[in-house]
Amino acid sequence: MIRPVPAPYRVTATVVVLVGLSAAAPFLYRTGPVGYAALLVPLGLLLALAWLVRLGQWLLAARAQPWPARLTVHLAQGAQAAQRDRAAEKAAGDLDVTPAGYAVWAVLRRGSAPQLHQRVVWERWLRELSGEHRVLVRRRAGVAVLDVDGRGRVWPASFTLRRRPWGVVLTPLGGTPAVNHMSWWRLLAVLVMVTALLSGPAVGRGDHLDAVWAAGYVVVLALGVGQWFGLMPPGGRSRTRPAAGKVPAPRAAPAKAHRTARAAGTPKTRKR
Repeated sequence: MIRPVPAPYRVTATVVVLVGLSAAAPFLYRTGPVGYAALLVPLGLLLALAWLVRLGQWLLAARAQPWPARLTVHLAQGAQAAQRDRAAEKAAGDLDVTPAGYAVWAVLRRGSAPQLHQRVVWERWLRELSGEHRVLVRRRAGVAVLDVDGRGRVWPASFTLRRRPWGVVLTPLGGTPAVNHMSWWRLLAVLVMVTALLSGPAVGRGDHLDAVWAAGYVVVLALGVGQWFGLMPPGGRSRTRPAAGKVPAPRAAPAKAHRTARAAGTPKTRKR
């Protein structure tokens, strides 16, 4: 069994690789024309700088005094996507309680204090973290580091909010694992299309080193963006759907009020 790599090591490796690839860009374009992939360098450097600031917040928060709280993990989904899913399930007559979405949010409760909301960096065991759990919260510099009892440490991907996040619907993880509607094949297709668009000119002029650099930059940048937004990897347990050819049972009609024997007779009888 492969031991999962903690978030600080993944983020640090992403920042180092982004800075290294960005520093290599001027040497690649010294002898040839600048391709479209060079447009990614400012975005990559901006993301690396943002992650360096966030890593500093992590260090400060990890040294704060802990206080106990109750954690419920939620999955964020776009409001329109959530409405479409509910409408489709209602039309199909399928009661699907599996949470689906793209980003993980932590909701913290502590007595009568206001709830705290925070997007967190993905960890493999978060997919199964349903229900409430005891945590120790270390909060400083606008973020909170969470130590989940019996599980491990969760690192923040956003500032701690006293309000619910705007523009998304948060679904708590109940008794079923979380899933992501996007498949690995779909994500791979998107990465391949972007890589082909940015490295195509380099391949056309025979600059294979430039093409390899562009492909690596796209992958590392996508990994850094995914960690920044707390995205959950694709896949997971498939959502339960009705069996093929199975028609949902009709709903029971509401019971009618009791009528007298005369009113319950046939029209011909009532006429007489």
